[in-house]
Amino acid sequence: MARPQPAVAATILLIFLLASSAVAYYNAAESPAGDGPPPPSFVGVDGTQFVTTSSGGGSGNDDRAATTVYFSGFNAYWLMLLASDAARRPQVVAAFRQAAAHGLNLARTWAFSDGGDTPLQSSPGVYDEAMFQGLDFVIAEARRHGVYLLLCLTNNFHDFGGKHQYVAWARDAGHHNLTSDDDFFNSTVVKGYYKDHVKTVLTRVNTFTGVAYRDDPTILAWELMNEPRCDADPTGAMVQAWVEEMAPYVKSIDGNNHLVTPGLEGFYGDGTHESKDLNPWSIYYGTNFIATHLAAGVDFATIHLYPDLWLWGSGPAAQLAFLRNWTRSHAMDAELYLAKPLLVTEYGKFLWDGVANSTQRDYFLDVVLDSIYASAADGGPLVGGAFWQLLDPGMDALRDGYEIILAEDRRAASIIGNHSRQLAQLNGQDVEEVRRRRRRRRKWGAVRKVHVGSSSLGRSSRDTSQLHVVVLVRRFMSLVSRTISSLFVSSGV
Repeated sequence: MARPQPAVAATILLIFLLASSAVAYYNAAESPAGDGPPPPSFVGVDGTQFVTTSSGGGSGNDDRAATTVYFSGFNAYWLMLLASDAARRPQVVAAFRQAAAHGLNLARTWAFSDGGDTPLQSSPGVYDEAMFQGLDFVIAEARRHGVYLLLCLTNNFHDFGGKHQYVAWARDAGHHNLTSDDDFFNSTVVKGYYKDHVKTVLTRVNTFTGVAYRDDPTILAWELMNEPRCDADPTGAMVQAWVEEMAPYVKSIDGNNHLVTPGLEGFYGDGTHESKDLNPWSIYYGTNFIATHLAAGVDFATIHLYPDLWLWGSGPAAQLAFLRNWTRSHAMDAELYLAKPLLVTEYGKFLWDGVANSTQRDYFLDVVLDSIYASAADGGPLVGGAFWQLLDPGMDALRDGYEIILAEDRRAASIIGNHSRQLAQLNGQDVEEVRRRRRRRRKWGAVRKVHVGSSSLGRSSRDTSQLHVVVLVRRFMSLVSRTISSLFVSSGV
């Protein structure tokens, strides 16, 4: 082949460089995981703390020193929906950029859309690829911005299908004996549909990163359902049995890389150490906070916090008292009976003319975030939260009265950003040292007995005195379990 003349060679080189630049630009735009920070580490649990190690998965069974990680997060259920439309992906990018700029490191979002006009799963086992690629984009973009994801797998309510749609699919398939949406929890057919969805999502290979969801440390945890409730069995046994079946199943598909949580709001049932008198209006909602979070395969506990919605018609003082009691009660139970971390995975205050304004909402944020930080700084189990909900400018159609637009609401943005920075300063502590400090403070009386509910309610002194015994026993059993697991791993079983 004849050697090109210098001028021709220079022209060819220039064309090549321009073409390479164009390809690089295209790839950067289409593959958000190309540049940015390194992928996060898998998060595990060690007692009441979330931890990371140099390697290892969600079980937290790594023998090397584990360091703490705390979560300042947001809810954005709509991420997959918007990202399924390539023209709207810049809004998803902008949301993650705003979140990262304010120190937020956790996003809770939907990994489901069951039936309806914009389905991820249009019928059992049938998926929309464009919607799935939207979820791929969300995961890749979260990874690029250093944000962990809490992915919810279905809904208790009709929005985006949820248990209602699953039961309808079963009835359409000829199972006419299903008469209630709550048959979702005990129908073998419906549970099979749900398990198939779990397997499809967890084994999905991301088209942007090439990483299977179950192998991606960007995902903090799988949430079995958004806000499970059950009218058919108000005391919680039906949901309890469902969680006891589904949490280990998710773990079996996931390979124990990620954490699992049921998605509870925190309502108490009739289980041991539980009292419906602590619930809004002192009624059952079909869940057991303590018993369900003790189920095999469940790694951490969650609560939601909507005193204005749950106690509609009550005054600000009553709502504030409920807020404080709700967080204190569940933090105490997470330490005393669960020995697991606790997250407030939804909290918010509705903005409505004549009812609540932004000043009241900002005070609510201060109280919630102060409670989280106080627990985290003291080595307690309440170690993070996620507000409902984050929007970006121009998303007016998604406003629900609870939205926070960081670019527009400077006071709320300042409160959230300051909290994120304070919480981040607690990251990276040796978990054993955190425990030692907490034990010393408890020994010298720095942690007082917490009373919850009305003046006639509260934890007994016997409950409080059990704290050290229960926690020590659970830690001993956790150590034994980790040792046995290590023996099995080392023997190749």
